[in-house]
Parts: sequence; C-alpha cells; structure tokens
Amino acid sequence: MTISPSGLSRRITGRRYRRLATGGTNRSLRERGAALVEFSLVTLLLLTLGMGTYEMGMAWNDAQLVTQAARSGARVAAQLGSDTQSDQRVLEAIDAALDDVDAGLVRIVIYDAGAPDGSMTSSCESANHPGRSGRCSVYHLTHLTAFSQGSWDPVSRNDELTNADYVGVTIEIDRPLMTGFFGANPLRMSDTAIMRIEPRFGP
Repeated sequence: MTISPSGLSRRITGRRYRRLATGGTNRSLRERGAALVEFSLVTLLLLTLGMGTYEMGMAWNDAQLVTQAARSGARVAAQLGSDTQSDQRVLEAIDAALDDVDAGLVRIVIYDAGAPDGSMTSSCESANHPGRSGRCSVYHLTHLTAFSQGSWDPVSRNDELTNADYVGVTIEIDRPLMTGFFGANPLRMSDTAIMRIEPRFGP
C-alpha cells in the first residue's frame, strides 16, 4: 500500500490535533480547579472581614450605650445628692439608657470618687451588693426590678456648697458575640462617669 505525501501529512496533522485537544482539556480542568481554590480563599477572607466588621460595629454601638448610661446615672446622682431615693433613681436612669443591653449587666457601682484620680477603693473593686466596706454601693441585674439600698447611703453624701462630694458610677456588662465566629466568650465592656454633687442652697 502506498501512502502519498498528502495523506501522510493528513495523518500526522490528525494525531497532533488529538494531542493538542487532549492537552487543552487537561489545562482547562487545571485552570478551573485553580480558580475554584482562589474563589474559596477570597470568599473566606471576605466572610471573615464581613463578620469582623459586623461584630465591631455592634460592639461599638453597645459601648456607646454603656457610656451614655454611666453619664446618665452620674448626672442623676449629682443632681439628687443626699436624697434618700438617689440610688434607685440612678438605677432607673441606667436601665432606661442601656435598653436591651442590660440583659448582660454584671454590676453597677455607685461610689465616692473623692480620690485624686477619681478611682474607687480596692474594697469596692471586689465588693458585692450591698458592698462589704468603703463608700460604695454595688448593684446587679436583679436590683433593677427589686431595689434595696447599698452600703453607701445617699444620706451620708455631702452636698454642701464648699465641700460637696464627687460621685462615680461604673457600669460593667458582658456582651455576647453575635456571630460566634470569633469565639464563645462574651466581650466585657465597662465605663465610668464622675460628677460633683450639685450643692444645695438654703437649709
């Protein structure tokens, strides 16, 4: 059998085409696999960034609520001074300012902030309601609905013009992470506001 040069050329060309076609298919599959891996990595990165942004945004919002609640409480304490219902009104103001964040309330401390740096005494730092010692009252979530007066009785607070006390209000809450993407432990938030008790004039 005789094969003409043109027929041989067609056979060689056909084999080369099949080799090229097979190689092209494998390369296409490899490219698709690489694209899938890259897409997975990018998606994971974007998901992490999205979750982190969401958590940080919600945490920042709740931190602002805690700050506003501490200021509201300190403002009420400064205005009422030695009024017997001062602490109860402070808790009511804090409860209103915290909104639904109060579910994670750890404690509220109303204390004598007369120290140069405005800090509470070490005995108040670790005290439980109604406070073991020192000029402070410690309250918890249950006291928002069932109030009982703490150790630092408002009656003993000085609201005289020349020597009025400074009152501090510290709030601590545990905020659960909303997504659970960054762990199960809650985020502890706290803030303190200090104000001078407004002096009372007259008898």
